[in-house]
Amino acid sequence: MSMKTPYSDSMDKNHPLAAHPDPYWERMDFLSLNGLWDFQITKEKDNPDEYTEKILVPFSPETPLSGIQRHIGKTDYLHYRKIVSIDDKYVGKVGLLRFMAVDQECDVYIDGEKKLSHKGGYSSFSLCVCPLKKEFVLEVSVHDDTSSSVFARGKQSNEAKGIWYTPTSGIYQEVYLEFLDSLNYLESCSIHGDFDRKKLIFDGKMHGNFFPYKISVFFKDKLVGESFFDSSLHAEIDLSSSFHPWSNKEANLYKILFTSKNGDEISSHYGIRKIERRKVNGFYYLFLNNEPLYLSGLLDQGYYPDGGLTPPSIDAMRGDILLAKKCGFNSLRKHIKIELRRWYYLCDQEGIIVIQDFVNGGAKYSELLINLAPFLPLKISDKNPILGRRSQESKDQFLREMEETVHDLGNIPSICIWTLFNEGWGQFDTKKCFALLQELDSSRLIDATSGWYDKKIGDFHSRHIYFRPVHLFNHKKRLMSLSEFGGYVAYVKNHSWSRKSFGYKNYSTLENLNEGLAHLFKKEVRRAIKHARLCLSVYTQLTDVEEEVNGLITYDREVVKVDTDRLRKINEELYEEYQSIYQKDKKSEKN
Repeated sequence: MSMKTPYSDSMDKNHPLAAHPDPYWERMDFLSLNGLWDFQITKEKDNPDEYTEKILVPFSPETPLSGIQRHIGKTDYLHYRKIVSIDDKYVGKVGLLRFMAVDQECDVYIDGEKKLSHKGGYSSFSLCVCPLKKEFVLEVSVHDDTSSSVFARGKQSNEAKGIWYTPTSGIYQEVYLEFLDSLNYLESCSIHGDFDRKKLIFDGKMHGNFFPYKISVFFKDKLVGESFFDSSLHAEIDLSSSFHPWSNKEANLYKILFTSKNGDEISSHYGIRKIERRKVNGFYYLFLNNEPLYLSGLLDQGYYPDGGLTPPSIDAMRGDILLAKKCGFNSLRKHIKIELRRWYYLCDQEGIIVIQDFVNGGAKYSELLINLAPFLPLKISDKNPILGRRSQESKDQFLREMEETVHDLGNIPSICIWTLFNEGWGQFDTKKCFALLQELDSSRLIDATSGWYDKKIGDFHSRHIYFRPVHLFNHKKRLMSLSEFGGYVAYVKNHSWSRKSFGYKNYSTLENLNEGLAHLFKKEVRRAIKHARLCLSVYTQLTDVEEEVNGLITYDREVVKVDTDRLRKINEELYEEYQSIYQKDKKSEKN
């Protein structure tokens, strides 16, 4: 099925997604390598002698926007080539070549010499090109086995149907080159906001020898603090005289500049916030910045009919986020996908709280379990290979990718919650994985098991409810979460991917859909807030995706199915209900 969004017509087809890909680590001197590359599919790993096709990077070859639109098999090798020409002023300098995501295993060659190999389709990687020549040949060889039991794959499937979608292979996020004067440079920096002490804490990592960097912090273009890294690359900046927390209501962001005497300058930004759970009158409540907060969110899978996992433009991402906000939702659950960094930056700017899933992998999942789990309280050990983890290699790869994800996304303020496992897909050693994640990042809450196979671990008792009314019981040991529900279907003719439709409750008209949504939120969700102290709900879903037509908007982003004003008012009622119940519990606790 060929379908497009309005954004593909307005995108720059010579230089798609040309803005700097990483607003969290941005050097002004950079060159986007997105655009047309030479391309060839072969059965051999070695680079071909000739390239007979062109592909538009960073769109995967399965997508219409790539210009290829072809299924990739596990015996195929994808070969990319680009002749990179740089400005004379950068010749002889240091180049940092960065790939934001390539699925699944790849080798990178410069002028025919292999420089780097990388495994895993959801993390960024880079290499140093030095000294830079006026022109060099960049080649990338990729192998992607979507059915692999080792690597993360998310919702990709060679048998796309229902909740499983068209695969993504090869380069599918941005590629770019940054320019530096020296091999001694700041490679990365972990930023942590200490809300209670009103401080920003920095821990850097150098490439090469230590070189002094100054850190300058600005708020609304005014310098509010500065410091230098010490010899251990640690620094702290007190912001008590200009403390402006980030929240869903006030998306305050500090701009941060890292500068060295040799001319290197990196810009970033950060929002200081504190997410936690607190017990009030025996129930756990979700708190942001010392205030109770209800999260009403949408499941957001980030798929596009023309670009697959890659949005056609920044405007495409912005459109989805603003629709969610217009409907009154304050949260998005980024489901089984690592998004482009610009998407997170938009959430930072709009005050959208992000629940970030880790991407699942493992062997093929049992269809019997998937079909039974919504109806029966199955108890399955997380050491049982039926959940998909059948080898130590697969487990090790998940843990490696988990660490890479935390490293890549750790400085993003809008991400407040991690989802470790979803519905048992590839779940294993939950207690161990939870402990490792806590060690990697203690600043966020963790939903250890979203959906089925709860191991009574993590910050949330996290339920999925489909096909039946929402009824919850709070055991008073964790936060009560409805991390998936709804999935109401309204098929819109001429705006749907397939004649087939998948969802959890069918409506023949948009009017009936809106009535169903009103009842679901106003009666069932509100009741759960009142009686079960529900603190978080995630409706399935923001957009239609292929055969799934349970979105608030069609897959082509052309038809909004819901009454946005009505939905916004309903969400406001949920927020008010949560505050009211909290005040009653607070009063009862004092008495």
